[in-house]
Amino acid sequence: MKRKEKIWSVRTIAEIGIFAALGYVLDLLAGIYSSPLFPNGGAIGIAMLCVFVVSFRRGFLPGMLTGLIMGLLDILDGFYVISGAEWYMSFLQVALDYWLAYPLAGLAGVVAILVKKADTKKKMVLWVSIGCLIGGSLKYISHVLSGAIFWGADAGSFAWSFKDSTISPWAYSFIYNIAYMGPDIFLCTLLADVLIVIWPKAIHPEEGWSLEKQTAVEAKCVEHPTSQKEKEGK
Repeated sequence: MKRKEKIWSVRTIAEIGIFAALGYVLDLLAGIYSSPLFPNGGAIGIAMLCVFVVSFRRGFLPGMLTGLIMGLLDILDGFYVISGAEWYMSFLQVALDYWLAYPLAGLAGVVAILVKKADTKKKMVLWVSIGCLIGGSLKYISHVLSGAIFWGADAGSFAWSFKDSTISPWAYSFIYNIAYMGPDIFLCTLLADVLIVIWPKAIHPEEGWSLEKQTAVEAKCVEHPTSQKEKEGK
């Protein structure tokens, strides 16, 4: 029960709301300047960073909730949907593109405990990078599935020079979605790493935390088994 209260504290809920709103605004701005390049949806931006920060600070569940709110806000603002499809097909397509894609990015938080246990900035950067890659890749897979399964039936709707081509729907979806998700993942990972180097406490909401204290704790944990063996030898 204590663990549950710690995860879903008032401060955590407030952070989820703040970062979800910030992420939505960043996503909206990215959509404005990216729409000419990506007519079928998608944008190059850093909105996903908001999900990553919450995931590393509070864990993957708060991170997924942040992503879910961002996805729902995107839907309320307007969304891309298959024209003339059955309602359940449209529902699944919207799910993969919106209210599942961003929550999947929140799974970057599966390595949050390893990030918090890291006793050097180098280790923190390593685990943050791995987490961002996990979350970003899962979001990318969600978009690829939507593109190949639902959008791939009509080659006439393909973007760029792929329109009316004979390219495989899976190949097209892979190329189209990596064109914006690749830069997205790179930029968000880079910014997350820079944030960790400049301000490690950004992912440590605990009061009184410092990297020096964390290093001291880890050092004691390493030394303890040796000390215990020496005592047993005496």
